[in-house]
Parts: sequence; structure tokens; C-alpha cells
Amino acid sequence: MGVELRVMAQSWLILELGASQIWVGAATGLRVVPAIFLGLFAGVMVDRLGGRVILIWERSILLLLAVVTAAVVVSGKVTLWQIVALSIISSAVLALGRPAMQTLIMDYVPKKSLVAGNSLNSLSFSMARALGPLTGGLLIAVYGLSSPFLALIGLYVISLWFTIRQPRSEPRAAGTTSAIREIGNGLKYIRSNPILLRLVILAFSVIFNAVFVPIIPVFARERFDVGGTGFGVMLAAWAAGQATTSLWLASKKDWDRKTPAILFSTGMFIVSTSVFAVSHNYLLTLASLALLGAAIPIWSGSVLTLIQTQTDSKMIGRVMSVYSLSLQMMMFGFFLGAWVGTIVGNTEMILAGVAIYAVINFGVILTSRDLRKL
Repeated sequence: MGVELRVMAQSWLILELGASQIWVGAATGLRVVPAIFLGLFAGVMVDRLGGRVILIWERSILLLLAVVTAAVVVSGKVTLWQIVALSIISSAVLALGRPAMQTLIMDYVPKKSLVAGNSLNSLSFSMARALGPLTGGLLIAVYGLSSPFLALIGLYVISLWFTIRQPRSEPRAAGTTSAIREIGNGLKYIRSNPILLRLVILAFSVIFNAVFVPIIPVFARERFDVGGTGFGVMLAAWAAGQATTSLWLASKKDWDRKTPAILFSTGMFIVSTSVFAVSHNYLLTLASLALLGAAIPIWSGSVLTLIQTQTDSKMIGRVMSVYSLSLQMMMFGFFLGAWVGTIVGNTEMILAGVAIYAVINFGVILTSRDLRKL
């Protein structure tokens, strides 16, 4: 919830400071640069130390960053460079925790229930995506732009407390070589497994589907003129769709084949994102965002479960770090969308991103007989 609240508040703050949508994309998209290196290193640390230890460190540093960010914003002398820099640093810290989160699911959930476990994990993110922006919009409307950044401090105190109370997790592999060599071994392991390599390519395809995200506040401000609260409602509609599907998946038994579900959800992405790109009706836009959100748990749950079950347990931390890197690369998609949108137009940019995303997903699955059987 803190992550989503921060992204919403900083996006609106950047526009209020008079900057363009490129700065909105930069504040989120450029965060991927340090995350690339720290994310891979985090996978090694997860295998060596266990996911819970890594999460405690991540939450502690995020709390410190929340205090610094709030102090800068409350001072009234905040600059664009400060917001972008703090956003990049926080993303680097988040990169440490993502592989740990995905690995802990396998520690706490039986293999036969991984889809349900991943769906419940996705539900927590969708709830955060709904509550974070909506809360941020209300706080901005009532108390001003500083209030969401103050709320971050309380959220990370709660997060750290619950993380400390999690059951202990055991390391999966002893560190016998350097971290750099172990990262290399993890990448070689992925390349040597054709199915796993294709699944990782699928995971990275989200870069092109994510290009619409920095355009949401632009449409809220310029196309619909609904203000900060209306922007929060748009993000909440997206999250509500995701939450609904996550709950439905968590209540169902695991299905034998997951690639048909991936292709079905890809079709949902194509329709919903295309409607979002061309719609000038606010209610229709909310519906398209809800449908887009509904597709996320089906796609991500299926892809993630396949990656988890196709990976040796001793390599899971490093493989999850690569998968988590794909989630971080979504931020590059944010920057790409904001930048390209100013050149060719936001509608054209979103439709092009959807087309590339569709080609990758259908191409990777339909050209592999072994993958289609999964």
C-alpha cells in the first residue's frame, strides 16, 4: 500500500509542480536502473539467508526513506530531482524484497496450492493498489500534498512489525562461491532450460503492457478533468478488477494446464487496454481499467506458478530474482510510455505497446509444443 500511495502522490506532485508526463514516467521508470543489479544480488542473498531476513532489512530501509521523503515534502522546498532521486532509491530497496516475497510463498504454501497462494499474494497487491491511490487522493483533497508522504511512515512501521512476526524461513543453498559467480550460475541455469527461458521472456513482456500506466494521471487531468480524487478512483477500478479475480482464483482448485489461461488473459489485456487508449467516456474508461485489472491475476499467477514448478529448489531465489526483475522492468515501460507518448501521441503509443505484448505472448507459447502442454 505504501508503494502504491507513493507512486500516486509523487505522480500528482510532479504534475502540480508544472512538469510534463515525461517526469512522471522518469520518477517511476528510471527506478529500474539500480534495481537490475540489486535484484539479482537479492536472489543470491535469499538462497543464502532466507526470505524473512531479507524482508526485515528491506522494510527497515523503506521506513527510513519514508521519513526522509516526508521531511523533504513538508519543508515546502521539494524539487523534481529530489522526488526522482528518492523514487529511484526506494525502488532499489524494493528490489531486495521482491525475490524474498516470491520465495516465501513456496515456503508457506503446498505445491498443489501454488496458484491459490500466488493469487492471494496478488490479492494483497491489488488491495494495496486500490487503497493506496484512493487514500492518497482523499488525503490530498482534504489535507494537501504533504499528507500522503506522512502516511507512508505509519504504513512502513506496520509493515516492519508484521514482517518481524513472520515464521522463520530456512536458507536454501550454502554460499560457497562469490555472489557474482552465483548470479552467473543462476542465469546459466535459466538459459539451459528452454521452457524456463520462454517463461522468463513471457514475464518480461509486461514492459510493453505497462506503457499505459503513466498516462492514467494525464487522462485524469487532461481528458476527463476529474482531479486527484478521480485519478485515485481510476487506479482503484483497476485494483478492484484485480482483487475480484484474485479472490475467485484463490477459491478454485489448481488447473492442470496454465498456458491456455495465459493466452486467455492476454486477450483480456488486448481488449481492455485498447478501449482505455481510445475511450473519451469516464465510466467506460473505469470499466476498461477494471477488466485490465481482472486479467492480471490470471496471467501473473499462471506464469509465476509455472516458473516456480519448473525451477530446482536450490536455484529458486536466483530464478525469482530474475522474475522480480521483470516486475521492476515494468517501470522502464512506464518511462517508455511517457516518453514515446509525447512523440507519437498517447493513444498510438498504448496501441503499439499492446500489439508488441500480444505478439510476444502468443509467439512464445504457440511456437513451443512442450510449453503448450503445461
